[in-house]
Amino acid sequence: MRAILLAGLCLSPLLATPVLAQVQQNNPNAANQSMENNNQLRSLRQEQTTQGNTLRMEIQRNQAATPTPNTGPNTVAPIGGGTGIGR
Repeated sequence: MRAILLAGLCLSPLLATPVLAQVQQNNPNAANQSMENNNQLRSLRQEQTTQGNTLRMEIQRNQAATPTPNTGPNTVAPIGGGTGIGR
């Protein structure tokens, strides 16, 4: 899953090419289209960042919640040395 995230982050600069940022002088809507393209790219980058942060947080949460393995001989006996059976 990390590979997918890293691949997406590596490809995101390729989407933001200088051609999309250029404004055509003979098209009256070119400035609006350029701003729209820039906003879409910014939105995609923000979404990728949010997804990356969420994934990182979930990984850290899962690592923190993973119990340590029982090693067996180092277990602690019950307090009072009883068997745990009520009388």
